[in-house]
Amino acid sequence: MKIFLLLLTLFYSFSLPAFAYNQADINQLLTTHSCPGGDLTGAQLKDADLTNANLAGADLSYANLSGAILEKADLTKAKVVKANLRMAYLTGAKFDYADLSYTNFTGAYLSRASFVGAHAYRTNFTKALLTFSNFYIADMREANFDYANCSMANFVSTNISQGWFFQTDLRGANLTSVNLYNAKLKKADLTETNLQDANLATASLREANLKQAELTNANLDKTDLLYANMENAKFTTGSLKTAKTK
Repeated sequence: MKIFLLLLTLFYSFSLPAFAYNQADINQLLTTHSCPGGDLTGAQLKDADLTNANLAGADLSYANLSGAILEKADLTKAKVVKANLRMAYLTGAKFDYADLSYTNFTGAYLSRASFVGAHAYRTNFTKALLTFSNFYIADMREANFDYANCSMANFVSTNISQGWFFQTDLRGANLTSVNLYNAKLKKADLTETNLQDANLATASLREANLKQAELTNANLDKTDLLYANMENAKFTTGSLKTAKTK
């Protein structure tokens, strides 16, 4: 039994992340709203008011920021891996070139936020408000946008291959040259969305609304368009030959 307990202790010691945040950095952030490059790993900042905070280059991996206010906060090049930002208020926040892999933004307010060049592998944006947000050239493979509001957002040249967009609002969004290979966009609203030069090969747009959408030069090889509304949508001649339309 003693050997078993010893092995169990060793297992948890090596498998659990070490949250070694610097308390001085936490205190500085809470008092001055400025801690660029700080060590905030695993910090407990739930519901904290960090409006206009300078967190550029800071390490917020595993931090709990659920319900926190980070309006117009600067998180440029920050490390926010596996952090909890559920229901956080992040309107106008800047995440340019930040690492947001596996982070939870469920229900977060991210209108007009900037994610230029960000790395957001398997990041969760379910039910988030992302209107007018900027994801230009971001790497967002397998990210989840189910039920999110991304209307008028900018996804130009973004890689969202195998992403999830069930019933996502993408009305008027700019997805020019976006990579949506094998993405799931079932029942998504793509009304007047720009998908010019987009890669939609093997993607599912079943029952999606593509009314007045721009799909000129889009790759629709084996794309599932069954029951999709394609009223007044624009396609390059012959692009639907290998798509599933009936």
